[in-house]
Amino acid sequence: MFRGFSRGPSGKFQIVWHRDRQFDLIVDSRRGTIRCPVVLPQVPAGSGMYRQLRAFLKSCQDPALPEHRRVESCKVRVTCANRGGDVSLTMTLCGGDYEYGVRKFIHLIQEIYLVFLVEHFEYQVEAFDLDPDHP
Repeated sequence: MFRGFSRGPSGKFQIVWHRDRQFDLIVDSRRGTIRCPVVLPQVPAGSGMYRQLRAFLKSCQDPALPEHRRVESCKVRVTCANRGGDVSLTMTLCGGDYEYGVRKFIHLIQEIYLVFLVEHFEYQVEAFDLDPDHP
């Protein structure tokens, strides 16, 4: 799944992942959070795509989803933010279960790239400089 992985200072991990991009994952045990400062670049804050992403993240906590795809709202709180078009993702642990939190955080980012972005091909062409004829 990953092409590269390294551990940085103070709970910062760097992963080469989707579209050969480097993702920073920051684990803050004092705050009980796992954060990725840039999950998706170039997404305007007021755009329909950003609203759809927020709805998608909420839908990932739907009790009707199978357990392996569901993010349990009683165990973690998922939030996203948009700064200058860069969408960050933060997961706050409600009980300190880092194994669950990290696993679900990685799965959630995977779902964003493999499920959510399927409907946003033009965005992928622009943001990731893809050749539309050879995605």
